[in-house]
Amino acid sequence: MKAVSLELGKNHAYIQQFLDRGVPAKLPEAIRLRLSEMLDIPETDLGSPAGKSTRTGPEGDVANLNLRGGLGLGSPEGIPAEPGQKLADRDQVYADHVNGFWSFPAAVKAGWRNMPQVYSIPVEGDSMEPTLTSGSYVFVDMTHTVPQPEDIYACDYGDGLTIKRLQLVPRTDKIKVMADNPRYSDYELLREEVRVYGRVVAWFQWRG
Repeated sequence: MKAVSLELGKNHAYIQQFLDRGVPAKLPEAIRLRLSEMLDIPETDLGSPAGKSTRTGPEGDVANLNLRGGLGLGSPEGIPAEPGQKLADRDQVYADHVNGFWSFPAAVKAGWRNMPQVYSIPVEGDSMEPTLTSGSYVFVDMTHTVPQPEDIYACDYGDGLTIKRLQLVPRTDKIKVMADNPRYSDYELLREEVRVYGRVVAWFQWRG
């Protein structure tokens, strides 16, 4: 794959993650056609025109990132992506941090919009208890980068990758950052100070 990527002029992780997740329709048409020729397979077998995965395999459906989201002050790790980046460019960055995949039955996938842009992140801390417990995995839809409506988001406001409930404060330039654990206080920050990576659309946690 590295040789193929070099000939196409793309990072190999970028190409591989599109193939793994079956969404190369997001690649430029010229690259898709060339990729089809080089792999000697029909372009239609590379992925659906809608950009949704049409193949299953050992890779799975949702990539798990080897980054950890904090439920307290935040993890020192972060997602090295710049604000305003296109989804395809952000996907290239995320591909370098994938350490596994989750697989789901067809019934779940059928109702899960934007699955190609959903990533799993392990979390630790207690500020979102009882909603989220330390050791949970959150599934973040990276297409939602504006905290509207009020919900739980993956974000960074200077303390690293954090999972918090966010709400836009009406008629102001502020965002309210909230914890579900009553032991933690809520506070407001300027919208420009908060980088929102995506909205938490599901989570998984073991219950003993």
